[in-house]
Amino acid sequence: MNDIEKLRAERTENNAAILNNRIPNRVPCAVSIGLNAVAEYAGVDPKAAIWDYRLLEDAIDKLCEMIPSDGCVGGASVLLPAKYQAIGSKSIIMGSDGFIQHPNTHMMEEDEYDQFIEDPYAFMVETAAPRTNRNLDFKNNPVGTIKAINQANALTGYVFGTLGQVMGKMAMKYGYPMGGAFGGGGGYAPLDILSDQLRSFSGMSTDIRRRPDKVKAAMEAMFPWQYDQCKCPDLERYTRDAYAFYPLHMATFMRTKDFEELWWKPWLAQINSYAAMGVRTGAFLEDDWTRFIDYLQDVPTGTYFTFEYTDAKQLKEKVGKHCVLSSGFPIKYLTQCTKEEAIDRTKEWLDIVAPGGQYAFGFDKSPLVLADVNLDNLKAVVETVVSYGVYDNPGAPSGEIFHKEDYTELKVEEFKSRCFTSWEEYLEQNPNTPECAKAPIMNEEKAIRSFYYSLMQ
Repeated sequence: MNDIEKLRAERTENNAAILNNRIPNRVPCAVSIGLNAVAEYAGVDPKAAIWDYRLLEDAIDKLCEMIPSDGCVGGASVLLPAKYQAIGSKSIIMGSDGFIQHPNTHMMEEDEYDQFIEDPYAFMVETAAPRTNRNLDFKNNPVGTIKAINQANALTGYVFGTLGQVMGKMAMKYGYPMGGAFGGGGGYAPLDILSDQLRSFSGMSTDIRRRPDKVKAAMEAMFPWQYDQCKCPDLERYTRDAYAFYPLHMATFMRTKDFEELWWKPWLAQINSYAAMGVRTGAFLEDDWTRFIDYLQDVPTGTYFTFEYTDAKQLKEKVGKHCVLSSGFPIKYLTQCTKEEAIDRTKEWLDIVAPGGQYAFGFDKSPLVLADVNLDNLKAVVETVVSYGVYDNPGAPSGEIFHKEDYTELKVEEFKSRCFTSWEEYLEQNPNTPECAKAPIMNEEKAIRSFYYSLMQ
């Protein structure tokens, strides 16, 4: 085994250790720089780079050589103009500076809850999506809608293909872990999926005060779709080295009593049910969750929390054995500190979060522009994690052990909609279809449903 393969094996083992109740050799440390910042470093127009990641390959190669991260230093974009321009999005658009902009639009009016509750999927297809996506007017232009969806999916595949080419080359050259375990699903918390694009943050904040019963009824109506959308797509291939991921959006902007009833309980019920299937939850604690740390003690054992502004000491003390933690290191230290100060801050941080294992180093946010990063400081911070974050007892047991028998799977109603063709309905229309065709046919039906789910995020 050559040195690169040894490095890859070590990194893979460190990642596996923190997810499987073992102390790693050292704290895993995968950091990345946002696409726009990399494009600035490369001297490439970010509006071009977001379409073709290969334009950044040389710059990413230099960054990966410079920064001894456990993963590719070049970051990518999740929101792609390739998709949103194809569907004529008014809510997610490319700005002249190359950044994706989010105007405060909404898909559903405050007096339309009853229509949504009657059939959430049909409401999305027929009413909501066309409002903020001019090319998805299914009622008036079905051919144009089909074209837009096909183009969005094909172009997204093309863009991610260029990303995969570059990432694959970097992994081979620098010894990053490759592939990974089969994904565990994921999506959004029940209230978040109704808030982001459907009603918007401002609209949902008003609704929670004025019509909480309608909000709760809407979540209940949406739940069969939500539950099927977010669960692991193939439990037979799943391992707990992967997790179902949720960016947690609205919770910290809510009053505690509203958070508990409308946000926390539905999401906790959902992830507990998946835990009964053996699936690990992963979540990004956006903003500051210090006010809600005690609630986090009730999530399934082994939940993987990436965090932003939450108090690291409290988080480690209260859930550091029950959960796996990641990130949180203030990116401001890269530009507001000298190199020596940045190194000291890194050691102080590791003294808080590293003991007992179950922690992977990362920043509280990804650098958006090059001014967010002092590359010399970034190099020094990562080198410090690699050298200082070493354990003297690798392989020793760590954390609480997960047992799926501790959780109960929910009995969720079957998803139904007049815009969704069930297998039984398909057989009525095509009675000679064999059973072996069920999986590919229904996967395609669910793929369209998943596309509309993504428009709500």
